[in-house]
Amino acid sequence: MLAEYAFNGRVTGIDISDEMIRVARESSRSLPNVDFEIASAEQLPFPDHEFTHAFSMESLYYYRNIPKALKEIHRVLKPGGLFVAIMDLYWENEATHQWIDTLKVPVELLSVGDYHSLFIDAGFVHIRDERLFDPTPIPENYTGSSFKSREDYEE
Repeated sequence: MLAEYAFNGRVTGIDISDEMIRVARESSRSLPNVDFEIASAEQLPFPDHEFTHAFSMESLYYYRNIPKALKEIHRVLKPGGLFVAIMDLYWENEATHQWIDTLKVPVELLSVGDYHSLFIDAGFVHIRDERLFDPTPIPENYTGSSFKSREDYEE
């Protein structure tokens, strides 16, 4: 999706899973400005100031060393670059705490304030957070796997 907006640039995706990289490469064959690397955010295989933007979707809380990952992301961004991180699992979002046991992998449960401190320590400035709500109606008979109940989903 991001490649459609990178008119004069390229989009590079990373994942620690070779299988996820294989699937990503396969599904984006038609996009000439996309490439993928097997890599960890804690040790990015890119030179300093390589990118103007970085994006993380529901991944920060999985990192074993979040401070190191944030420093690496900051390192590969050009001065004034933009990093956007989206995450649902954080301390103030109590309904998502039920995910921790079902994920079956270690995660960090941090507060918004904790994340702010980590971003500042990594060198980021102009940090802001915003809680966004999905306007999609939740079915009355919700039976999804993300939340135990419709009430949890609404929360």
